[in-house]
Amino acid sequence: MSNQEIINAIHGLVREGKSVTTAAVRARLAGPVPMSELLQLIGRYKQAPASLPGATPAPVPAADPADDLRARIEALENRLARLERQLEQAR
Repeated sequence: MSNQEIINAIHGLVREGKSVTTAAVRARLAGPVPMSELLQLIGRYKQAPASLPGATPAPVPAADPADDLRARIEALENRLARLERQLEQAR
């Protein structure tokens, strides 16, 4: 686990207006971290918040518009088929 993940967790807490505590930061992390790194970064933040680098946004995979359209078409075709079956049953 990198320092940047700890920094991102700290910035996330700050954005939400929550207290930056060891437990709160650890709860945000995906896995275990060395306690020394965690305490060092939290202490650094509490002494001088501007001393920490900015949070890096999590990479968002680019959605393929064609896949989105295919999914929408498939959903509409399924809905149309269901409505046609209901119409046939109602006759």
